[in-house]
Amino acid sequence: MTEFPTPSPRYHSLSDRDLLDLLYTAGDRLPREAVDEMLRRRERTAPELCAVVMDKANWTQPLPEWWAAVHATYLVAAMEDPALLVCLLSALRWADAFDCDWVTEDLPSMFGRLGPATYPALSAIVADITAGPGARAVALAGGAAAALGDPRLLEEILDTAAAIASNDAESLFLRQSAANLLLDFRATRHSALLQAFGREEAARRKDDPEYQGVFYDWEVDELLQEETGQNLEYYRRDWMVFYDPEEMERREERWRREQEEGEDTEAHTPNAPQRDLQAPCSCGSGRPFEHCCYLRVH
Repeated sequence: MTEFPTPSPRYHSLSDRDLLDLLYTAGDRLPREAVDEMLRRRERTAPELCAVVMDKANWTQPLPEWWAAVHATYLVAAMEDPALLVCLLSALRWADAFDCDWVTEDLPSMFGRLGPATYPALSAIVADITAGPGARAVALAGGAAAALGDPRLLEEILDTAAAIASNDAESLFLRQSAANLLLDFRATRHSALLQAFGREEAARRKDDPEYQGVFYDWEVDELLQEETGQNLEYYRRDWMVFYDPEEMERREERWRREQEEGEDTEAHTPNAPQRDLQAPCSCGSGRPFEHCCYLRVH
């Protein structure tokens, strides 16, 4: 069971309803003290948070209500309770459907925290071609994250990724995601497959000079070198850094700058704010988000 800090009097005195209402009113500045209070009351708040996640309407609200589904997903995942897996699977469904990058980019590590118990459900999604390439890619990465402590299970998910990457009947996006996963885990026994995929990417770039492949055949040997170590930041990232004061200040500065410049921050959902591509990736790699975890789901 996760330990939480001493309750803040400001939030400890709120009723459950008043506390949960903050999900809809605080925007992207929900205080960490309020988050910790909701987690302390997990027995009472978990059902309410899951209801927020599972309600399709919450994923299409205008700001600031739009953030409620994001917050609720983060909090449910932070409870690290396998009994709440169905709730996170709903988050996968709606976040993928409505292009909510704030959730899809963190779901693999969320599933990973639940461990191998998530594997059967995620494998079923990966195998379901009707689920769509985005959801299947997240489920594939989530399965890998869940298998980190189980070598046998990890080999199984790597074999699944190899089968997808080598299947030209699959969508290119899903094949790229699977190939990237093999590189992340330094799957050297699939080096021939990765070389072949890299040649495909090189051919696509030759046909279209503006095409950006995920990697090319001449890069594979170097990327697979054992001494570079596995690249697992994406599968272990801490989504709760969202509530760090420094992160809040950075976002506020970004929203202010975009408002002054008149930039359009809308995604497919009205008023849905997008992540800052140039900011340091929250996985802790030190690389800009655009050149790190963003690539895994785009």
